[in-house]
Amino acid sequence: MQVLKIELEGVTTSFRYPHLLIGRQPSYPLPPPATIYGHIASTLGDYPAPDSFKFAYSFTHQGSVDDYEHTWLIERDERKAKKGQPEPNILAGLSPTVREMLFQPRLTLYLDRPDWLQAFRNPVFPVLLGRSQDLAAYTQVEVVELEERSAGYFDHTLLPFEPWRLRVGLGQGLLMPRCIDPQDRQRVTWARYVALTHRAFLPLEGETGREPQLIRQLPADFRVWVDPTTEERKGRQRALEWLTVRGEGEAIELPS
Repeated sequence: MQVLKIELEGVTTSFRYPHLLIGRQPSYPLPPPATIYGHIASTLGDYPAPDSFKFAYSFTHQGSVDDYEHTWLIERDERKAKKGQPEPNILAGLSPTVREMLFQPRLTLYLDRPDWLQAFRNPVFPVLLGRSQDLAAYTQVEVVELEERSAGYFDHTLLPFEPWRLRVGLGQGLLMPRCIDPQDRQRVTWARYVALTHRAFLPLEGETGREPQLIRQLPADFRVWVDPTTEERKGRQRALEWLTVRGEGEAIELPS
C-alpha cells in the first residue's frame, strides 16, 4: 500500500480545549482530527471532502510549559461614533491568559493520498500546527510502501475508542473535535478516542504477558499496516491505525 508520509517540526504548539474560556488553558496531548483536517486544508489551499482521505500519525514533543499570553480584545467605540469624532474609534483591552504550550513538537503524518505529494512539497499557505502563530516546517515529504503484518507498535497516536479501549492497557480516553464544518464553524462533530502518549505493542505470534504496554484481545486473523522505514523496537515497527474526519465510531454532537 503506497501512502504519503510527511515529517513536520515546530518550536511550540498548543491544542486548546474548545469549551474552556476562563482560567488556565490546557492543551490536548495530541492534535485532534479537526486540527489535522485544517492543517491539510491549509496545505492544499481548500478543504478536501471529509470522506476523500484517511490519515494516521505519530506526535511527540519535548515537554510542556505554562506560558503567560496576552490577547488584545479590540472593538468599535460606539460612544465616540455617536459624537461624530473621526475614525479610528476603537477600544482595546488586554486579556492575560495562562496557556499550556508543547515544546518542540514533531509530527509524522500519513495520508492515503500519494497523489498529494507535490501539494505538500509546495503548500499554499504557511505551514502551521495548532494556532496561527505556531509556525512549523516540513522536513521530509515522500511516498512510502506500507507492509501488512500481524504485529507492530502504536506510537504516540490516536486510536478510535471502540474497539481499542478494552484492548489497550494504557491510554487516556478523550472527547475530541473530529470535524468542524467549514461552512458553519459553530457546527462541530465530536468523537471519543484513546490517546496513546507512549508505545503500545501488538503481540508477536505466540507472545503472552501481563505488561500494560502489550495489546490484548485481538482477533486471530488480525492484520495491520506497518511502516517498514521506522525504527525497530522489540522486533516490531510502527503500525498505523487509519482515522477519518467522518467515520470510526459514534459521532457526538454537543450544543454550541
